[in-house]
Amino acid sequence: MSPVFNVRISLAVVSLMTFGVSSSAGAAERAGDPPVSVIHLTNGDHVSGTLVHSPAEECLGWQSPVFASPFQLPMGGVASIHFSAPATLPLPEGAYSFELAGGDLLFGSLIGLDSDIALLEIPGIGRLNVNRSIIQRISRRNGGSEQLFVGPSGLNGWTTAGDASLWQEDAGHLYANKPGAILKRDFGVPNQARFEFELSWTTRPDFELAVGVADDSKSVARAFRFEVWENEIVVQRETEREADVVSLQRVAGKAGRIHVQAFLDQKLGRMLVFSSSGEPLADLTVATSKAAVLGGIQLTNRSGDIRLERLQISRWNGEPPRTVEVDKSRIHSNDGTIAYGVLKSFDADTHEFVIGDETNSKRIPEDSVQDVFLSQPGEVAPRSLRAVYLTGMKVSGELVRVEDRKAWLKSPGVQEPIMVPLDAVQSLIVLKPKSDPAELPQRRGRLEISGTTLHGCFVDGSDGEASCLVWQPARSTTPSAIQRGVSARIVYRDPPPPVQAVPVQQGMPQMAIPQRVVRTTTVRKNSKKAGSVLHLRTGDMIPCEVISIDEKEGLTFKSSVTEATFVPHHQIKVLELLSDAAPVEIAKLKKERLLTLPRMQRDNPPTHLIRSVDGDYLRGRLVSLDDAQMLVELRLEGKIVRRDRVARIIWLHPENLDPAAKGQGDEDGGANLVQALLSDGNRLTFLPQQIVGSVLSGKSELLGACPVDLQHVDQLLIGAAIEKSTAELAFHQWKLKPAADPMAPKESADGSGDGGEGQESALIGKPAPEISLATLEGNAVKFNLSDHKGKVVILDFWASWCGPCLQVMPQIDKVAHEFADQGVELFAVNLEESPEKIKAALERLKLSTTVLVDRDGRVAERYGANAIPQTVIINRDGTVARLFVGGGARFDEILRGALKTVLSGEAPKSE
Repeated sequence: MSPVFNVRISLAVVSLMTFGVSSSAGAAERAGDPPVSVIHLTNGDHVSGTLVHSPAEECLGWQSPVFASPFQLPMGGVASIHFSAPATLPLPEGAYSFELAGGDLLFGSLIGLDSDIALLEIPGIGRLNVNRSIIQRISRRNGGSEQLFVGPSGLNGWTTAGDASLWQEDAGHLYANKPGAILKRDFGVPNQARFEFELSWTTRPDFELAVGVADDSKSVARAFRFEVWENEIVVQRETEREADVVSLQRVAGKAGRIHVQAFLDQKLGRMLVFSSSGEPLADLTVATSKAAVLGGIQLTNRSGDIRLERLQISRWNGEPPRTVEVDKSRIHSNDGTIAYGVLKSFDADTHEFVIGDETNSKRIPEDSVQDVFLSQPGEVAPRSLRAVYLTGMKVSGELVRVEDRKAWLKSPGVQEPIMVPLDAVQSLIVLKPKSDPAELPQRRGRLEISGTTLHGCFVDGSDGEASCLVWQPARSTTPSAIQRGVSARIVYRDPPPPVQAVPVQQGMPQMAIPQRVVRTTTVRKNSKKAGSVLHLRTGDMIPCEVISIDEKEGLTFKSSVTEATFVPHHQIKVLELLSDAAPVEIAKLKKERLLTLPRMQRDNPPTHLIRSVDGDYLRGRLVSLDDAQMLVELRLEGKIVRRDRVARIIWLHPENLDPAAKGQGDEDGGANLVQALLSDGNRLTFLPQQIVGSVLSGKSELLGACPVDLQHVDQLLIGAAIEKSTAELAFHQWKLKPAADPMAPKESADGSGDGGEGQESALIGKPAPEISLATLEGNAVKFNLSDHKGKVVILDFWASWCGPCLQVMPQIDKVAHEFADQGVELFAVNLEESPEKIKAALERLKLSTTVLVDRDGRVAERYGANAIPQTVIINRDGTVARLFVGGGARFDEILRGALKTVLSGEAPKSE
């Protein structure tokens, strides 16, 4: 060995690595029958389901629970199938491991062996007659090199630091191509252990493999590490006092691999490294004063890509391996001796291996054998599929059949078909080269269902036992109908990403839009000539010409997209009379007020919000509308509004305030409906009946016949996905809610009058948000809450239009005066009203309370004052002690009891 460098130096520096919160890469414990399995296609699609028999050659049959019949998937379009695995993986059984050509691995017993055949007993499979020519190595698992792990066999059992998606399973290997990907696992490695690993890469590598680590970054920094230093792969260890490093191989070009054996003695601080064929590469000793035996391994990809193809861990007896003639058959014994010669047979009666040549033979007892090397790797026969077992076994071959959750593989060199129980495997890996998919007959889309993403298209179908929605995946030779009751969506065109705000250079004129303001208009794409747009509660959006509105019946209209001419009130959400009306920004608190139903109106609630072209709102009951005017009932009085002054009408549906009231309902329970989101901005919801070519047609109980050309659809929603999407539409956020009921004082056990109210807010116990507001008197010096630390401050959020506010203000003022000599101060925070209105209200109430003017509502927003009256008690230390929403005739009792508790310094009583 002539390494490029081998140096020992003293160090006072420790490498640091932050290891984040681990997230298990393994699946949860299996539950139910059958276990969850997912097939992954070469185009990135995936479908949950079950492997079934395929009558077609070179195809896998796959039955998804959301489709009526199995897909036939050509193997060239399939990457792998992954099965759920238990939290604790089963251990391999059998005294031996058998490494076969092509990367296969079996665990079991050796029953017999002659010059041609080895007879193996494999748990879960049975007896196999295996050609000797494909057996490369036999290892005794319970001998001197007792195996602890053979893999990697997928991600089960490993943990990742940070983003778990940075690591992937690929053909049973572990693969990462993003920087910062960290993979870790505790194998319970003993003090003396042998590691054999094989890593490969396709771009310039930069990785670190640390052996003998714990969960902390310090143990990784002090471990023996295989890593890349410029153009060298080295093995090194560094402690606070010394370090040693040896070059193992040069990095030549982009793609490459390293396959080595490492022998570690943690207590001695020694590591020996050999090539896979037995050539010595490195001998390092870096001891520590307090050596610890740590059982983990950590692999980090710093940049480029890295693939862990092989990892075997076994016990080591501490004896350095001897020099090996790697091109010869041989037997390695537990004592380190090596016997060269042709393996003639295994005598099952005497439990001895027979080795020798034509003239001489030697018998070696089975219990003294560590490894048997039979043949050098040669040309590997092609195979289509590899099964990776939960135990780490691997078998590959051609798929013969699938039946009763079992698959049979015909493996080259194995005489019998291998029965593979699917419940015993963690993945099936397709080994065939990728193939190009066939052309799709219709417009391509992306089907998204829980557990499924499938690119493909709809093909002709009619309503029958399954739906008429027949999907042809791009990677399947056969289509299948989507089952009834499925929630899904098909995306033909993704919505554009949200527009990012362009930063404005300093010194340039600019106007900030406050975050508290919400925009209430919807941008539509079908505005060659703006007209009226009808929004239904089902989410439908259709252009229309409004004829009239009748208070008792509903809306009469004409539309180019439907034969219907009438819709009842209970199905309407919004009518945009002028769909191109200028957008209006409405303050969050104002919107809250518009949607809050006062207690005195509960018996006769408003049914509509009417927005003018100027952005003003009326709340009342729409009586009628014709081509000239609208009649609205406001506080039991009729008001006539010119139609050309109305931009929008919102139906509030106060009947929904009753939890016992029946919902709006939908056709066929919504389970089989579809909603087409058209490219022009319209939406149509209907019961599908057939697909012919690119036209999906059906019928809506509201709108009648609905033919839709899929060439003009951005998305198609199916089942429950419609309700979810509809709930997220802007106008569907406008829902009436009842005002808070008056607060009733609760009985206190100690007679203090404090029943523990006002502790529900998330602000309780936190520093009160800062306030800097002008007073009603317009003093030059603003009120700053921070100036009042050491006092108990009461904030009363109110407005003159709020009846409950005016009811409780005198009560709050009275109680505050009672405690004034104890350092209690009261400030009434008015929400966005003019000084004239504020003064008029104070005069009516005969109050002289100090009023803070919250002109833009920002302070109310910081305190979460979405409903008023809201009363806040702030402790002497500046933290929020109580927060009450609402009031009532006896609110003074509640406030008085709370103040007593706050002033006494006692903990508030729980409810």
